[in-house]
Amino acid sequence: MSLSSFLRTILQVGFVLLLILAIPVAGLMLISAGPFEEVRRKAAQHFISEAIDVPVEVKGPVEIGISLEPKVSLRDIVAVENRLPADMKDLSVKAVVVEIPLLPLLTGHLDLSGLTVDGLKVAIDIPQGRGTGVQGIQAIAGFVGNVVHSGSSSDFEMRDTLIDITDQETGFKITYAFDAVVSKARDDGSIVVDAKGRMNGEPWKFSGDVKPRMDGQKRTFDFSVDHPGLVGALSGDYVFGSAGDVVDVKVTAEVPSLQQSLELYGIKGELDGSSDFSGRISGPLEALKLSDVEFTTSFESGDAYTLSGGIDDLTAMSGLDLTLDGKIKKHDPPDSQVWPFLKVGISGFSGKLKGSLDGVMVRDLTIDTTAIDTTLSTLGPITAERLYKDKDGRLGIYDVVILAGDTEHPGLRITGDVKDIIDFKGVDLKGVFDIPTTEFLDLAVNKDVAGLGHFSGDFEVSDADGSLGLEALSARVTDSKLLSLSLDLSYDDVKAGDDFDLATQLDIPSFEALAAALGSDAADVGQVKFDGTVSGGKNRLNLAGTALAGETTIKGVLSGVVKDGKPSLSGSLSSPLLHLSDVKRLHAVGTTYLQNVDDKDLDVVDYSDMWNDLPVDLEIDVAEIAGGGTDASNIKGQVTYLSGIVGLDPLALTYLGGRATTSGKIDTVKKPTSFALKGNVDSLAIGTILKEMKVNFPVRGTLFVDYDLTGAGNTIAEIPGSLGGSARSSLRDGWMGSDLINLTGMSLPAWLLSRERGGGTELVCVVAPFAFNEGRGTTRGLVLETREVQIAGVGYVNLRRETIDLRFKPQPLRRELIQVTQPFAIQGNLYHPTVHLKGVPVLNALAGSIAFPFNALDHIIQPRLGEVRHKPCQVIHTAMPEEGGRERRQGGRGPLGLGILGGEGPASRAREQGRGREAPREGLFGRERR
Repeated sequence: MSLSSFLRTILQVGFVLLLILAIPVAGLMLISAGPFEEVRRKAAQHFISEAIDVPVEVKGPVEIGISLEPKVSLRDIVAVENRLPADMKDLSVKAVVVEIPLLPLLTGHLDLSGLTVDGLKVAIDIPQGRGTGVQGIQAIAGFVGNVVHSGSSSDFEMRDTLIDITDQETGFKITYAFDAVVSKARDDGSIVVDAKGRMNGEPWKFSGDVKPRMDGQKRTFDFSVDHPGLVGALSGDYVFGSAGDVVDVKVTAEVPSLQQSLELYGIKGELDGSSDFSGRISGPLEALKLSDVEFTTSFESGDAYTLSGGIDDLTAMSGLDLTLDGKIKKHDPPDSQVWPFLKVGISGFSGKLKGSLDGVMVRDLTIDTTAIDTTLSTLGPITAERLYKDKDGRLGIYDVVILAGDTEHPGLRITGDVKDIIDFKGVDLKGVFDIPTTEFLDLAVNKDVAGLGHFSGDFEVSDADGSLGLEALSARVTDSKLLSLSLDLSYDDVKAGDDFDLATQLDIPSFEALAAALGSDAADVGQVKFDGTVSGGKNRLNLAGTALAGETTIKGVLSGVVKDGKPSLSGSLSSPLLHLSDVKRLHAVGTTYLQNVDDKDLDVVDYSDMWNDLPVDLEIDVAEIAGGGTDASNIKGQVTYLSGIVGLDPLALTYLGGRATTSGKIDTVKKPTSFALKGNVDSLAIGTILKEMKVNFPVRGTLFVDYDLTGAGNTIAEIPGSLGGSARSSLRDGWMGSDLINLTGMSLPAWLLSRERGGGTELVCVVAPFAFNEGRGTTRGLVLETREVQIAGVGYVNLRRETIDLRFKPQPLRRELIQVTQPFAIQGNLYHPTVHLKGVPVLNALAGSIAFPFNALDHIIQPRLGEVRHKPCQVIHTAMPEEGGRERRQGGRGPLGLGILGGEGPASRAREQGRGREAPREGLFGRERR
């Protein structure tokens, strides 16, 4: 091709392009002419109305500048009043200038390369019943997408703009003023953003930049916000995609003053603290995800709350996966004249928030207080239809619904309003509950134990009278024939801890049937009843109750005061007539409950701190004991409590001419709980007592006891294994329901002739001295004597290991033609021992190498009946052998001259000395060695 041909082709192509561009330019020149003003106005009104979805009128001039990127300016734009959306009251703009590139017009696409807005005024009025939470997030995401894809984002200005928002649904009114918003592109393709204005009169500013596109698909940005009451930052990436744009943004924010925020939004109340937030927003614009959330609110009082986790779908506000923790500093009420248990406050809580904004589920909620730790597996869903600020500035939540328990059949339902959540005032909550009785009684059994029914009722919490109170709580056990239980409570002023009244009634027609339903065995208990009331206030307390077990009525009265900031309780526990058999019934009731109570449940009250500061003085007064005849019979005493120490000062029982007293202390502060008790029993008729208690134990007589014991244990079962001290008991002029004991010291013919009709043995006396050390009770001289035989015993009872080893030597008190005595031992398990016949009817001396106390038995002399030395239940203890087994008297053969309790004689000693080791020998309990 020649040069002239090439130039001619270029000119032809250029002419065609010029002709194409001339068409829109000519069109612009035509419509920009004066006679086409109305055409321009109609076109502008159409395009703007379509763009913002609000019908508008352009009342000012519409001008078009002629260039490759012509500028179109419009003035005095207003919305058509009667065609405004329901939530918009006004819309007007002083001036709008847009730049429209011509080349996109050739493809039929209208785009803006620049936009300037001046004097925009918008008034929005959101009516009641229209939620904006989720819609607001969706609108913001859509707005961001439109701005990013708009060509005007690199050349945008907005000045003198005012947006008024009145939200009748929430009661908030916010005025946003934009003094200037400028977004301009730099030569390198980056965009700088700078904005400032006022919110409710307080200044704000927003600034940052957007880096140039990388690979044509990704922009990195970094913005900072200085907003009234909040300082924040946003940084991250924006990735363009054909299937949708994706963002990855790190958000940080700080609220330096919560009080300033309240004042800024016109909320009444006081919050002295600050908040910090950090998190990550990522994913497609249509389904944003919030993760790595750390939101902490700290108060000057020392309280702190933390929310961490994320939200799977931030756009729809669903998929909540948040962990809530709270630490609350203990605050003593200003009024020190308050009962310690009324000072109970929440010291912390934790839980997980699940579900969605429309139904928050609180799982594994743990609430820590100064008195109780409780865990609720599920609380929720929790919903609140409306968050509203009234004309007085009180921020409240309305139409609250809280459910707990099974989702299909919730055990708890609370509904109502809290009109001031900052000061917790304007409370009006109503609740109903229906839970298995086993849960209410905290029993470790199946929830649906047949016959126990449900504990159900309703309650109301309100401050209508000026103080927050539990206005009414009424609950009953339903659908149960095993027990009847009712509870009625009112608490007029919860915050002040004043004016409360609790009444309860319990009736168990047959405790045996109830115990059987729980899987326990409690025989011969019968009916158990209790009626009681607790009333009082912050500096007064009154307790009164009456319990019936069997035929015994027990009355309790306690009253308390707070004086000079120190509380105290005093009162009495009394009964006009005590039936000893009912003591057994009360013990069965307590044992059955302890067997079935769920002691592993976290829902356990611990008032240990309160009791440490609460002195108690309780008088015990049982006026009469049934079966006491004409003699005085009663129980008198004083029980005190101070700083964890229970004192008995003393406690005394008088019955049938006998008396028992005990005094001592129980220390509940130390772990395990320890005690020291000292007392005696003098001339108590044990047979009558056992008969009155309906205990079938074949023994009677006059009982004497002296004891001085110490011990410790967290449970009753642990105490015996720790006993220390001494206890000496004796029985005089008694009877035992077995006559086999005489056979141990009598020949069979004599025993047969001495037997009484009906069996049994008359006891002259019994003496049992024991010394205890760490649960092991040792005796060196247990003596039991009948008219025919005296039995001396030594050995031990090990309460810690639950073993027994007592060895006995019988001695006939009357001479017979046939002299027979049969040593025996009681050995083995403490609760299932066995009797062993030991050795031969002649007791050989035990060597010193045999463990104490068994070597003491050979050093006990039992004089026969009629001898001068014989006294009932008294034996003679001779000297113990020296170390090595040598007798103090080398030539002695024992006090009886028979070698029974002394040496073996010269010949025997000679034989033993002639051997290399001591020979085994037949002793009282078999083959033994010195």
